[in-house]
Amino acid sequence: MVAVAPCSGFHHAKYASGFGYCTFNALMVTAMVLKQTGLVKNVGILDFDMHDGDGTTTLIEHHDASEWITHYTAGREYLASYQADEFLLRIPEMVAEMRDCDIILYQAGADPHINDPLGGFLTTDQLRTRDKLVFESAKALAIPIVWNLAGGYQIDANGGISEVINIHNNTMRECVAVYASPSDYM
Repeated sequence: MVAVAPCSGFHHAKYASGFGYCTFNALMVTAMVLKQTGLVKNVGILDFDMHDGDGTTTLIEHHDASEWITHYTAGREYLASYQADEFLLRIPEMVAEMRDCDIILYQAGADPHINDPLGGFLTTDQLRTRDKLVFESAKALAIPIVWNLAGGYQIDANGGISEVINIHNNTMRECVAVYASPSDYM
């Protein structure tokens, strides 16, 4: 099963403050609500934004939630284009580390794009492959996934964000390609 939250900016917000374009941390709000209502026992947070999900890490510690939240933030270790192939190869393994989770919250950043002024290690095709691998891996493990947009700071010649929109559209295309059956959607 899959669902999308077409909003952006979560993983830098901490307990008492927003930061880095993030006003609140909906990843953690979602995890906490799902846990407190008894809908899940374990949550995976897969953060593939370019930057470290420091707010999420801080909130997991603040709420003593490390026993039931598996959190991975690629922005801690993947920062350069020479790491792209290794990153893509590891994605199925990263998702598999969340096999005991009842749901995965996937932050699909556009800022890892090689031309992003605040990012810079994946091409458009590699970002699309990233998303395909995430969705295929979650589906193969039968773990529901909810994904949101994230990052993306490229400005085109007209002052617009056409490349960021293209990257987010590609994420949606890969989601639809993997979850083609209407029964897959939450």
